[in-house]
Amino acid sequence: MWSDEVIANYKAQLVVANLVTKTSFKGKKGDTLHLPVPARGSASAKATSTQVTLIADTAGVVDVLINKHFEYSKLYEDIAEMQALNSMRRFYTDDAGYALAKRVDQDLMLLGAGFQSGSIAGATNLYETAVIGGDGSTAFSGAANGNGSAMTDAGLRKMIQKLEDQDINSAQLSLIIPPVEANVLRGIARFTERAFVGDGEVIKTGRLGNLY
Repeated sequence: MWSDEVIANYKAQLVVANLVTKTSFKGKKGDTLHLPVPARGSASAKATSTQVTLIADTAGVVDVLINKHFEYSKLYEDIAEMQALNSMRRFYTDDAGYALAKRVDQDLMLLGAGFQSGSIAGATNLYETAVIGGDGSTAFSGAANGNGSAMTDAGLRKMIQKLEDQDINSAQLSLIIPPVEANVLRGIARFTERAFVGDGEVIKTGRLGNLY
């Protein structure tokens, strides 16, 4: 059973999990959630005194198998002594929250690679296909050392365009990058310098905010 402290630390350290929709679930391991996936419809012209155009419902279903279970356990010879020292207890509750949050985020990243029949090396769906960061359009190849390249301003804008061309709401887009790419973006003037971002906070703190 997780303590309130562990749960609070876990929620605070989630990254990817805080960007996805959460569904309440009460059941047991091995259960399957059947989530409806409604499809977008098209507007039809309407003439005076004519019937409306009916659109057949083509909603699909995504089955989610409840098969992921994570735990964090520590063995203490004298639990009372450890709990009496607040700094020690705080470290372990922080560590438990971090370890669980990291594992959940890692699993979600791997799941995301498989959206729309995709994979790390590419996909059949246009806007789920992996591309290199250098230009945002060259297909990524995972063979041998791969053809990956560092992100560029032009590459980032191209990737955003690819999503927007597919009617993706840009207000709902999130960019998740590893530290090596964050280091690259910090070296691009328009993402850090006062002349481009206004308040100059990024160049003082190194924290990247909203991009485009």
